[in-house]
Amino acid sequence: MTPLRTKDQVRTIARATFDGFLQSDLVPQGMQAPALIWVAAFFVAPALFMPVQAINKYMTIRRFFPDRLEATFWNDRIVYLMMSAGAVGVVSVVLWDTLFPARRDAFVLTPLPVPLSAQMLGRLVGLSALCLAFVVALNALPAVLFPIAASGTFAEMPKAMIAHAFTTSAADVFVFFSVTSLQGLVILGLGRRTSSRIASFAQAGSVLVLLIGLLFAGGVQQLTRAALERGDMADPILRFFPAAWFLGLYEWIAGNPRGIMAPLAIRAVVATVLALAITAAIYAFGYKRLLARAVETPQRSTRSWLSTGVSRVVRTLFIRHPQEQAIAAFLLRAISRSGRHSMLMSIYIGVGLALMVTIVLPDFLRFGNGALASPLAPSPRRGSPPLGLLMLPLILSAALGVGARILMTIPAEMGARWIFLVSSLTPRRVDAATHKALVLLVVSPVVVTALLLAGWLWGATVSLVHAAYCGSLALLLCEVLLLTYRGVPLTRPYVPGASKFHMLWAVYLSGFLTYTFTTARLERDLLAIGGPRYVLNAAVIFVAMAAGLWIWRKIKVRELLDVPFEADMPADQMFQGFNLSEIEAAQAVASHANGETTRRV
Repeated sequence: MTPLRTKDQVRTIARATFDGFLQSDLVPQGMQAPALIWVAAFFVAPALFMPVQAINKYMTIRRFFPDRLEATFWNDRIVYLMMSAGAVGVVSVVLWDTLFPARRDAFVLTPLPVPLSAQMLGRLVGLSALCLAFVVALNALPAVLFPIAASGTFAEMPKAMIAHAFTTSAADVFVFFSVTSLQGLVILGLGRRTSSRIASFAQAGSVLVLLIGLLFAGGVQQLTRAALERGDMADPILRFFPAAWFLGLYEWIAGNPRGIMAPLAIRAVVATVLALAITAAIYAFGYKRLLARAVETPQRSTRSWLSTGVSRVVRTLFIRHPQEQAIAAFLLRAISRSGRHSMLMSIYIGVGLALMVTIVLPDFLRFGNGALASPLAPSPRRGSPPLGLLMLPLILSAALGVGARILMTIPAEMGARWIFLVSSLTPRRVDAATHKALVLLVVSPVVVTALLLAGWLWGATVSLVHAAYCGSLALLLCEVLLLTYRGVPLTRPYVPGASKFHMLWAVYLSGFLTYTFTTARLERDLLAIGGPRYVLNAAVIFVAMAAGLWIWRKIKVRELLDVPFEADMPADQMFQGFNLSEIEAAQAVASHANGETTRRV
């Protein structure tokens, strides 16, 4: 084999690996690349607006408050580092299951006359190309615009640009290859099955850490700034906080004369090189074992004595019809077992946990143990007790409900839906199964959470009332989410942009605040005015509203003659192909053309 042929093989595998990241099996066809682009755009957009603000800010500080200039630089540079590295971190955990060879890679490449060294090098090059693409996309413009806006003279701009570009790129590389190193070590040591189990926790945890870091960026800036001013490398913030290391690297390259910056810069460079070296070593020395692990991995199973017992109780008491049991089991097990759906649900749960921490933490910082006071007792430092703990079950229900509703529109495996197509399903049974599955997935955890949390803190009476109130709101949320949904979950083609979030985001945000904050405040006020009886009356009203929506949906379902299995595209969006793949657009047109056969005229 000539060196040229080996080089071509490496290039081909690298290109296929890079393309595979943009068309992952974990995300619906045509959705992976736009999703990654939107993630990058979400973090790049603030980085582009910040230099506009920085022009006047730095001019004012230089003229009237020159002693605050250094601290202002530190604050802004930390934000840039956190946003850039955070975006790369989210991308890397979203692609968790594709960063190393999977079973299909082993089955396709192993029989071919391609040496392991070419396979290994090709995948490593593809992985590095993905990291490089996001590093450039996230940092190219901010590395130019921010130094221009913040520098005092033209002579300072080149060094500031180099410092910004190099440091943010190094931070991105550190985060990306730290994730790959962690996953590689887990696969080699414990197997891909354990890695798949860890993936959900890693994805939810990364979103949690990222959002908390951004929401509490002011606290991160203050802690880091205070540690740098003290200038003691024994400080835990400087020793163990990577943001402080890369800020030190940034300042050292930019020419900051403080002696503490050089040791921090060394730590940042060593950490980056170490993450790169570990990933390269895993590929170089463990690639054959990675392929073996991929082939030998058993199918993941979530069955246990607890899930079996709960399933029997649910089938006996709640979902008794066989068709409803099959559809509900398909939805619940697909969300827990499908890599695509479990990943997305983990992200929604991570967002929910981050919001819960954001709501509760300020109450503890302001009121201490007073944040745990019963809603029946007046707060010692204000007229009413805090709302944070009352909102937690409602935020959890919003994360679970919205996440499950969106996942229902994403197909599990389009080629395997034939079992539903050939079954004699009726719209009434399908709707009942979907409704019961969503209630199990949302209402049950919310009621248990409210019952345990309030029972531990406030006693049995308040816990029962609080659980009933939160459960009634969660039930109402389920009815609202299913108001327009038709068909078997996970079996219809995915239509991007159906929620019109880019146009209705203000409506969604207002609805979320009303559902969580306003209703929690209503519960607190009702407890203060009339006690538990008033709260139970409100819960009855919410259940009645849910029943009204349920009856309305049932009337609409009875108008259907058949269960719809194709995409439901509005007529005005039928030919907007830029939002769909060609297959999805064709399916949408066919579905619209045949719509007369699925609805009563």
